[in-house]
Amino acid sequence: MSKKHIAIINKPVGISSSDVVIKCRNAYSRAINHKIKCGHMGTLDPMASGILIIAFGNATRLFDFALKKEKTYTAKFVFGEERDTIDATGELTKTANLPKYQHIVDILPEFIGNIKQVPPKYSAVNINGRRAYDLARKGYDFDIKAKDVFIKDIAVVDRTLDGEYCKDITLSIICGGGTYIRSICRDIAESAGSVAYMSELVRTECGGFKIDENYTYELDEFLTRPIECVIDASNLVNALMPSLELSENEYFKIRNGRSVSINMKDGNYSANYMDDLAFILKIKDGIAKSICYLGD
Repeated sequence: MSKKHIAIINKPVGISSSDVVIKCRNAYSRAINHKIKCGHMGTLDPMASGILIIAFGNATRLFDFALKKEKTYTAKFVFGEERDTIDATGELTKTANLPKYQHIVDILPEFIGNIKQVPPKYSAVNINGRRAYDLARKGYDFDIKAKDVFIKDIAVVDRTLDGEYCKDITLSIICGGGTYIRSICRDIAESAGSVAYMSELVRTECGGFKIDENYTYELDEFLTRPIECVIDASNLVNALMPSLELSENEYFKIRNGRSVSINMKDGNYSANYMDDLAFILKIKDGIAKSICYLGD
């Protein structure tokens, strides 16, 4: 059975997630002497840094499962200036008075839990078959519908004050998939009667992996020795869901498209056969079916 590998890359500022994928795919393909498919599990904007999970081979099939996992960010918001992209790369569009720091602290709980959020216009949201950022760059006027997102926690890490007023604030944000941190920046500023843009963003945890652990590699380090920098994809799925071991009979039944009886709680499970990650199973009422095959 084929091995499925992932790499935990600390993406640097100034490069797109897609470019990281291309570099990692080329380096890994050269190292194993054949071209392998490769993808990332949750994009980071070029101006952001931090954990980017890169999947190789059949591990790319785990994208949908990793996407739903909580992520942790450290984000710095600068108040008093509005930019069209809501980050440091954009053009200045408006200025406003600084908000009071205590006002910001008081309203932060409003952004925790299940909330409605409008994605930024400079984002990859699909608008009638076109990317929102393409429409925004061409000056089109359009609206984006609010979406449901989940914010688990927001905590103040640092701030710069001018008396009782806040010049900038750094927040730790734990959120579910699909959340736009730039939208949180925009909405907090608006609720505080000001404007703001995001000047820094670091993803410190993703898919159960933390930026300061020894399995995280700088991009240049991975490109130099890719074989040494990958880990088995079971490390990812074990952080996402419980695992179980299949018997030979169970494995071949599921491999042939049949369901099997497994007396475990309802939910998704990673299923191993002969110490190799074989399936993602969905168990409901004691019946297990494959929802993702990870073999060849």
